[in-house]
Order: sequence, then C-alpha cells, then structure tokens
Amino acid sequence: MTLRDHIWDEVLDELVRTGTFKISDLDFDESKRHTVRRVLKQMESLGWLTRESNKAAIWRLGPKAKTKLNVSAEKIRESEVK
Repeated sequence: MTLRDHIWDEVLDELVRTGTFKISDLDFDESKRHTVRRVLKQMESLGWLTRESNKAAIWRLGPKAKTKLNVSAEKIRESEVK
C-alpha cells in the first residue's frame, strides 16, 4: 500500500470515529506531513472533507462523507461548523 492509501484509510477511520480532526491527530511522522496535506486537500476537493477556510486546522466531514460513510447523526451534528 502506498503512503497516499494509508492516509486515505486513516482519515476515513478518523472521520467515522470522531467527525473532525487535526493533522496532528493522525499517526504520521513530520516528514510525511507534506503528503498528508496534499491528500487532505484532494479529499476536500472531492467532497470527503471540509474546513472553515483554507487556513483552518480542523478538518471536518464533507458532504460526501456525510452520505457515504457510516457516521452517526450525532457525529455529523458535532462536526458541523458552528
């Protein structure tokens, strides 16, 4: 499995578990953070993730994740920007 595959897998698991996360919550070394950021931005462009702004540190369930993943309604509500 490639690094990008591992990132997708860990991010989807984290979304189902918590609904939101920061890059530091993911289990990747600092040396891999550049690739993590690129993958997260791609996931955002595909609708899996969302942020309040391009500089926001907190990543949240995107519209696609809300409909395609097995996430509780409570996690969806908690993940929404207030």
